[in-house]
Amino acid sequence: MRTGLVRHFPVLEPWPGGWYTAAELRAWLERYNSAEVQAGPVADETERWARCYTSDLPRAAATARALYRGDIIPHPALREADYTPFATGRLRLPVWMWRIIIRVAWMSGHASQRHLRDDFFTRVRQVADLIETHSEDVLLVSHAGMMLYLRKELLRRGFRGPRFGIAEHARVYVMER
Repeated sequence: MRTGLVRHFPVLEPWPGGWYTAAELRAWLERYNSAEVQAGPVADETERWARCYTSDLPRAAATARALYRGDIIPHPALREADYTPFATGRLRLPVWMWRIIIRVAWMSGHASQRHLRDDFFTRVRQVADLIETHSEDVLLVSHAGMMLYLRKELLRRGFRGPRFGIAEHARVYVMER
């Protein structure tokens, strides 16, 4: 049994730079989640996979349509991890600092982020359970963070596959058991 993990195409919303409030950073994330993608050349993966699931966000769905010609099943559990914005009012911080603060709060289980972190790890296990219900090969189009943790969960369940940190856009990483 094989599972293909794919990160969506690059997004046309540029990464933010400079100083932002928590609300401005959240507004940027909303724009990013609905932005168009920069589609690139990909091989038609239809013959290789019996089924295709995708995150329900537009960037992942567009990538799935480019890779797979059959029925594509949107699945909200394949979404990226989320965070709760901090109630910091007009405080402006550099984006790199926000990234560190959010990551530390999320990974340490800070009360403001714990429910979203726990929900994300539950979704990772649900997706792994979904994969295991199929005897045929499955293609999943998702996001970098989901792929990272899903790979770890699949390895824990006896799959083998390539190492990757932040997955390349539109590259198929094959996990096998």
